[in-house]
Amino acid sequence: MQPSVAPTPFSVPDLPTVAPPRAVVLPPVNAPAGPVVAPGETRMTLMAPAGMEQADEADWAVVVGIALVAEIGLLWGVACVGLLRRRLALQRAKSGR
Repeated sequence: MQPSVAPTPFSVPDLPTVAPPRAVVLPPVNAPAGPVVAPGETRMTLMAPAGMEQADEADWAVVVGIALVAEIGLLWGVACVGLLRRRLALQRAKSGR
């Protein structure tokens, strides 16, 4: 038995040893390349929703454009409401209410 030594603030704990290199398991050389894909298809088409076809897709630029126009419209509306509130507050201040 080893004598018990009190740990000091500068003592380093015992670290585990590194596994020997022969413990590493490599994949077989003849491993398959990837998932099986139907002829004429790609992996991206397999990830698409089941009922969606090419003709049903909306162009991404159209979707981004619609979102941009909607956002600008909402911001314009909020700015108009803010301006209206300021004008009403100014009129109330002038009238002495």
